[in-house]
Amino acid sequence: MIYLHKDSIYENQTIGSWAIPIFKYLRKKGKQVKLIDAHDLEVVNNLKPNEDDLFFGRFGHDAADKKMSKKTLPIVWKKFKNTFPSAESYYHYDDKLKQYNFMTENNIPCLETFYVKSKKDIDIEFPIVMKKTWGAGSEQVNYFETIDDVIDNKKNRGWTLQSIYPSLIQRYQDVDFDYRVLLYNSGFIIYKRLNEWKTKNKDNFPYGTEWRDRKDVLEKRKSLIHGPSLADAFDDLNDDLMTLIKKLKDIQINKLNSYYMSWDIIKTNDGYKVLEFSAISTMFNPFSKFYSFSDNTIIKENTRSVLAPIHRYKEFDGIKKLIDEYIK
Repeated sequence: MIYLHKDSIYENQTIGSWAIPIFKYLRKKGKQVKLIDAHDLEVVNNLKPNEDDLFFGRFGHDAADKKMSKKTLPIVWKKFKNTFPSAESYYHYDDKLKQYNFMTENNIPCLETFYVKSKKDIDIEFPIVMKKTWGAGSEQVNYFETIDDVIDNKKNRGWTLQSIYPSLIQRYQDVDFDYRVLLYNSGFIIYKRLNEWKTKNKDNFPYGTEWRDRKDVLEKRKSLIHGPSLADAFDDLNDDLMTLIKKLKDIQINKLNSYYMSWDIIKTNDGYKVLEFSAISTMFNPFSKFYSFSDNTIIKENTRSVLAPIHRYKEFDGIKKLIDEYIK
């Protein structure tokens, strides 16, 4: 039996809930599947899964989602042997400080990062990037040229209008894009997200896209920003990048107990560096390509699916691939 979280808190988003197309896909494959509200304590407490049953769900950045998930997911992890997300991967979810500590402990190349509680704690060469430990997209990310620019005011407080402290700070890396790697057990998707803040909306570092209306974010659960411009990155694959991706795959399986994670990577003068990672992310496959580890080849995929008429089909392709990793 596959237990599937209803994911109803996100059903009004552009891509909608994961649950409905996954439910249809699993039923079409002849799998036993049951939709449940895994945010309901009574429901979760009454679950009696078998040892080989699978629990699957999306638990995202929404504040209400995280509050409920903290109560119910620990119970799910005790009851199920096989879950997505895993306890190990979700522990680092939406916490960039935990992620940084994990990366340094596991020799993952990353940018030197400092935790600051006030302006007087900042002792680093400028320009810098300052970010909250939490947040999706570029919700709480700032760029500062000099120490005099670091002012805790409304302009610099991001969409939530909370203080910029406490925060993480890093030396600014002057790059034109970052890589988003959707890393599965069987292979990966990779594309570039263009950093266009210098030429577009300078208040939204680094992607430069416009903020969504606050009402859409709160009522329709849409992401805080419109998506960044994307470019194909499969031609950028080289020995160094492939070595890093394969290392990350081993770590996410052996240390994070997950067949899927997203990893954000930049190329600096000192080599490739990982910025952050996530157990739950948009599984968008914009160029319909997939690198297969078993074949060591790039596969062009036909992603359109009649199973997800209200979803963007390239998003559903990534979700379907995740399900296949767990039910093989």
